[in-house]
Amino acid sequence: MASSMLSIGVSGLQAAQTALATNSNNIANVYTPGYSRETVELNGNSGGGVSVASISRQTDSYLSAQLDSAMSASTALETHEANISQIDNLLADDEAGLAPLMQEFFGAIEGVASQPSDPAARESLLGSAESLAGQLNAFSAYLDDMDSAVNSQLGDVVGDINTATSQIASLNEQISLTRARTGEEPLGLLDQRDQAVTDLQTLVGVEVQEQDGRLSVSLGNGQLLVNGSSNYELAVEPDPQDMSRSVVTYSVAPGVTSAIDEAQLEGGTLGGLLSFRADSLEPTQNQLGQLAAGLALTFNAQHADGVDANGNAGSDFFTLGDPEVLPASGNAAGADLEVTFAPATQQEGDDFYSVALTGDDYRLSLEGGTYQLENLSSGAVQTLTPDSEGVMRQDGLVFTATGMADGDSFTIQPTRNIADTFGVAIDEGAEIAVGSSDASLDNRNILALQSLQSSDALGSAGSFNDHYASLVSQVGKQTRQVQVNLEAQQGLTEQLSAADQSISGVNLDEEAADLIRYQQYYQANAQVIQTASTVLDTILNIR
Repeated sequence: MASSMLSIGVSGLQAAQTALATNSNNIANVYTPGYSRETVELNGNSGGGVSVASISRQTDSYLSAQLDSAMSASTALETHEANISQIDNLLADDEAGLAPLMQEFFGAIEGVASQPSDPAARESLLGSAESLAGQLNAFSAYLDDMDSAVNSQLGDVVGDINTATSQIASLNEQISLTRARTGEEPLGLLDQRDQAVTDLQTLVGVEVQEQDGRLSVSLGNGQLLVNGSSNYELAVEPDPQDMSRSVVTYSVAPGVTSAIDEAQLEGGTLGGLLSFRADSLEPTQNQLGQLAAGLALTFNAQHADGVDANGNAGSDFFTLGDPEVLPASGNAAGADLEVTFAPATQQEGDDFYSVALTGDDYRLSLEGGTYQLENLSSGAVQTLTPDSEGVMRQDGLVFTATGMADGDSFTIQPTRNIADTFGVAIDEGAEIAVGSSDASLDNRNILALQSLQSSDALGSAGSFNDHYASLVSQVGKQTRQVQVNLEAQQGLTEQLSAADQSISGVNLDEEAADLIRYQQYYQANAQVIQTASTVLDTILNIR
């Protein structure tokens, strides 16, 4: 009997020690990221006493996956919101925005119209024009800097993704080896792997599957990032169609990479950066450039109809560069494309000049001997036929292609960076073509220039004021929508986090209570051993 009691007490003492050690480990790791609370499972032995069946993590894989997905979406929205808010603040600033400067510019034109022979009024107009040009240049430079920052951040984020996938693959291997060697679950390694997956989800949204105790991780397009103990790295490279733009690629064969469709790179910081660039930054750059190009082209056309104070025909009032033309990396040698802006024209029934620019990007390719122009915003494709001089025209643009072979293509960004090139061409107030062609000191031409402010000079985009107001409104609406979505997503993430913590998180109050309980359990089993020892001593001392 005494030996049986001793055996039972020892088993209970060992179980209590394991429970106390597990309990202590929980308390020590209460603030460890990714740590899951551990519990001890006990089994009664058939011959009496107790044994430790297992030590397990308290997790809910389905809930954890939901939380990771929610965190990935939240991070993407946070990244998008942080960037688009900068553009919103820039455009909507009542003092530093373009709206007051455009108003000041056209107000100065009105001043010249009321006093066409006043040199001071002319100089004031030149000063206002230079201020407007300077602000357009500054806005464009700010957006260019944001674009460069996105390209740089893409490289950093992809580097972090590769580090995370390498860690997951390594942990897959360590977990498999530990299981094979000890036959036990490596709880700490499992926590580390789950945390690595969580970290990866904050970088980019991924699909995770478990098979034979190993995790496989893939992107939305099925591209594997982790398979067992192997990981497959991503890279950031120049877009073959636009070498100034960075894209995320993966290796399809030794030395051969392919760009990943950005629609498949959702979630996390990477998804947030890509959605901001595609949905907010590039459209804003294009529309700002559309405003600058339309203003320069229509103003120059109307200015040319007048005469200045010296009796000379009006020259260009504003300077403007040409659209950006980007050859594809695989084009044949000698392939060339020149693209210029078509001059502003007066449509039938109109008494003002206008342009047909859309603010969209295009791709011109030669396919089967036919020129195809794709609108990269709408996806619409049109066939262009060169005239007798080899010139093609579409959407306010003039195309002249030479040396192109089948399969060659060029990306055209008519207005993306054109605000950088906007400037004032004339140096003296006397060069302002105020009068009509037959009277240099009347104000008919300056009145026509003033009327451009309220005319539909940008064609379907309306007037300059309408277009800029629409741009500000569009960016503001996008910003609010992202903020609303972020607030809702953060609320969902917090709910899921609370639910997950209720299962896997360490509660110090509960652990303190368990600590007392296990101490009592230990002391009780020690008392059983002491009693068994006393009984055994008594039996041995019987004469």
